[in-house]
Amino acid sequence: MLAAWLAQGPDLPGLGDEGPGDVGSLMNLCFILLVAGFAIGVLGHLTRSRTLVAIGVTVVMAGSAVFVLAVGRYG
Repeated sequence: MLAAWLAQGPDLPGLGDEGPGDVGSLMNLCFILLVAGFAIGVLGHLTRSRTLVAIGVTVVMAGSAVFVLAVGRYG
């Protein structure tokens, strides 16, 4: 049930059906990267692997960059 909810993507204010189609795919990519980055970071902390923690932080930063790109490009 949670996976189906996450697959729909966020409901953005100000973007109706006439909004750009790419914003949905960018937002989905953003949230997938954020969840994956946090999961990798938690795994790195549990295994005490600094490399995994660094990879997790990098993936979260990439997800944040995609979010800024989506909001900046499509408002």
